[in-house]
Amino acid sequence: MKKILLLFSLMLVSYGGLLAQRTVTGKVVDPSDGSALPGVNILEQGTSNGTVTDIEGNYSLSVGENATLIFSFIGYKNKQVAVGSQSVINIDLEEDVTQLSEVVVIGYGTVKKSDATGAVAVVDEEQFNKGFQTSPEQLIQGRVSGVQVVSNSGEPGAATSIRIRGASSIRADNNPLIVLDGVPLDGRDISAGADVGAGRVSAKNPLNFINPNDIASINILKDASATAIYGSRGANGVVIITTKQGKQGKPELTYSASFSSSSIPENRKYDLLSASEFVSEVPNTNLHFGADVDAFDEITRTAFTQDHNLSYGGTTENGGSYRISLGIQDQEGVIKSTGLEKYSGSVNIGQSVLDERVKLQGSLIASFVGDQGAALADNVGAEGDMLISALRWNPTRPFRDANGDFIQPSDNERNPLAFLNYYDDETETTRIFGNISATINIIEGLDYKVNFGVDRSESERRVAVSRALNANFASGSGGIGNIENIKASTRLVEHTLNFTRDLNDDFNINALLGYSYQKFVRRGSSQRGVSFLDDNQSLYTSNLNFASSFPANQNSSFKDPDDELQSYFGRVNVSMFDKFLLTATLRADGSSRFGENNKYGYFPSAAFAWRLGDEDFAPELFSDLKLRLGWGITGNQEFPSGSAQNQYKPLDDGSGIQQSIVGNPDLVWEETTQYNFGLDFGFFDNRLTGSIDYYQKETKDLIFRLRVPQQGPDVFVWRNLDGVTVNNSGIDFNLDAIAVDKQDLSVDVGFNLSVFNNEIKNVSPIFPDGIITGEINGQGLSNQRAQLLYDGQELYAFYLPVFTGYDENGLSTFEDINGDGENTASGIVGPGNGDRKFVGSPNPDMTLGIRSSVNYKKFDASIYFNGAFGHQVFDNTSLALFSRAALNGGANVDKRVLSSEQGGGDSPVPSTQFLEDADFLRLTNLTLGYTFGSGDIAPWIQSLRLFVTGQNLFVLTGYEGFDPEVNVNKSIDDVPSFGIDYAAYPRARTFTMGLRVQF
Repeated sequence: MKKILLLFSLMLVSYGGLLAQRTVTGKVVDPSDGSALPGVNILEQGTSNGTVTDIEGNYSLSVGENATLIFSFIGYKNKQVAVGSQSVINIDLEEDVTQLSEVVVIGYGTVKKSDATGAVAVVDEEQFNKGFQTSPEQLIQGRVSGVQVVSNSGEPGAATSIRIRGASSIRADNNPLIVLDGVPLDGRDISAGADVGAGRVSAKNPLNFINPNDIASINILKDASATAIYGSRGANGVVIITTKQGKQGKPELTYSASFSSSSIPENRKYDLLSASEFVSEVPNTNLHFGADVDAFDEITRTAFTQDHNLSYGGTTENGGSYRISLGIQDQEGVIKSTGLEKYSGSVNIGQSVLDERVKLQGSLIASFVGDQGAALADNVGAEGDMLISALRWNPTRPFRDANGDFIQPSDNERNPLAFLNYYDDETETTRIFGNISATINIIEGLDYKVNFGVDRSESERRVAVSRALNANFASGSGGIGNIENIKASTRLVEHTLNFTRDLNDDFNINALLGYSYQKFVRRGSSQRGVSFLDDNQSLYTSNLNFASSFPANQNSSFKDPDDELQSYFGRVNVSMFDKFLLTATLRADGSSRFGENNKYGYFPSAAFAWRLGDEDFAPELFSDLKLRLGWGITGNQEFPSGSAQNQYKPLDDGSGIQQSIVGNPDLVWEETTQYNFGLDFGFFDNRLTGSIDYYQKETKDLIFRLRVPQQGPDVFVWRNLDGVTVNNSGIDFNLDAIAVDKQDLSVDVGFNLSVFNNEIKNVSPIFPDGIITGEINGQGLSNQRAQLLYDGQELYAFYLPVFTGYDENGLSTFEDINGDGENTASGIVGPGNGDRKFVGSPNPDMTLGIRSSVNYKKFDASIYFNGAFGHQVFDNTSLALFSRAALNGGANVDKRVLSSEQGGGDSPVPSTQFLEDADFLRLTNLTLGYTFGSGDIAPWIQSLRLFVTGQNLFVLTGYEGFDPEVNVNKSIDDVPSFGIDYAAYPRARTFTMGLRVQF
């Protein structure tokens, strides 16, 4: 009877509880645009009773009396609401910017920023450089301390040099490893360079295939404790690019368009003589031709660009996400006949299945890039390319004769308009990149992931020069048609296990184990025809059969030796008492690029972080304070495939083959050891935050290509340079502040500063005269060099005669450096053997960035400056073109020549006279915008933003060339150079108007 009564009582209580329940309905939206939020968790406080919103953001839940509902959603702040007598509760969830910014992407995973032990920087979509951009690195140029991004020229699609904490290698590539959606990209050129006799033209930027509008964030791993997980490819830092995925909320259709106008700023042009000034300065009337022309103006233009992007994305009710996008870019260059067209598409999809125990993720990028080039070269000699020809064209000489034909005086005085009309250069590159992954939750806290990636590209470059061009390389050969092809592909397979577990209340562990296999394939061919039957060069590359000759030694094909990388890696993160953090990694890389005796390399790292702000002794003024210490070893394998193997090539006359590379079974990768000491801090509830890092890097086992004298002048061997090291050290500093944070007004500012120091050691025991690079070109400048790698100097240090003035005859005089009593500028030789010395460096001592953004109601504005200081640029353009002798010979010159004491008999000599300080501060970006909210224009428009942007609005600098940020390829025997300007493509000032509308 007692049991029956107890059961009856319980039933009454339960029935009473049911009677007391009520059903609450409502909708959850994002207040910024009114869009519905599906998948929001709604929980009755103190119970397990809950639900989630549907695709339209609606929910319905039965709750008890006096219930309180808790609304939670990733990326948004939690919200609690007491039900009371309400039956309909609509909720606005506020985006949690702090929460979103706390997560950073590292190798093979993510981590909260507060838990990061390494030097990692994050730049998200809101912080990207605004305006028109063609490739990802332009989005972060100047935004991150310790990261220097230099566009090699202003040409559309031009390659970029990226340096993270300075250069570490003499011969190998110094660019960082790029990881796109978890797939490391091949760092080699995927498009052909060109040299048909007019000079060397560099390959295009391999990152142009990525649409900047598809990028969600870029994470930069700077120290070895962060990059060691990438082992033999982490020495130069790692840039991780993450593309956009479908956002929570209702499906979103977005269209953006921008229209830009670009021109060369007047104050950044050379101040050339007008026709009247030329006549007054040149007494020789035989050089007066009666015209009044501006050749530079004739080959340049105001360039117009348009950019269109369309995307559609969202989430599904069953845990999926999707986003598709299309992009079109059409960019004109400020030099006529140059430009870039890009068509790109991307798909990102994700889906959870089997009760969310399996997560599938896939992405695909397909792109076509068409580059249009002109006759612009890196190392053209006395004859000049189109730009050099325009700069020195006699302003009194007309371009055409009475019959309308081009006037072409001589090979050394080429008509720039003839160059423009008789030279074609087109590159077409298609690329398909994709990866798919599956993450399986085996048990709680243990996930297995398999990732498969493919990257395939095909590039074809067609260059044609008409036989009608009066240039020895063209007319002497009867015209040239050249077709080059490069095909490259990468396959990646990775398996990882990730284990996360709270061991108890004070200890948490996250462990990663992985295996990776990546294979790289690259091959190509080149066909050349000469002696064409017609003047129309547009026919040359469409059908090489118009040629009557095909030089055997100029037709070739290649396939790089097998290039495979097999890796095993692991990482352990341990959190203790929620304030001590330990990270340890180890990667073993086996690469076919290395010798049989050194197939595997081992790359460890360790880091420690201590949240000092959680300690009782921490001053109360700190809202955050964390100390970071890191150490690690990373490698660099960015040098030609097969360098450790015997290789052969055919003789030029076709009579046989000869060895080109002598194998080296002991070749090992370059190894960089780095120490990092960092401090993260915050004040005023983290309204003022920042970090400061000090680092030291040492690179050893530097790889170099040496001639094998006993086997002929063209036989080489790759060796590690014993004892030679490159040392880098510096300080990175970042500061961000939320100056104003009110309902209608917010203001934030940011500042980053980096100080660098670089030194190469112990070169002289192997190379007593140092390693020469930095080719100098122009009339009378054959075999001249400007840079020398030597003990105690920075990489690419300038090694030049010291200019002291002019004598009574107007001839240049130089400092007697070696003390032999002769005041001459001898050819470049080792220290102590000639009248040259180390006089500067192209590596900045300091770089900085300053930014600010303001939001007032629906208005927004942002401004950004960047600068570099303490470095020099060698102005090969002025040396080669602007002299009294050139003016007297009938060439135009910069007006600086008129105020010079130089005589007409002075010969050009590379010296400190042409080494200029390249300090600059640039107003990189200024943007103004206005956003219409939901319903302001039409009910079907969620938001519409209109904006105007100015890029490169002005630059404060003493440099007298086109622009102080320049790096023309002036390598010698493939030893890179840095900081030499030789008629580089000018950098434009750009104004952009655009809109972005969400439906």
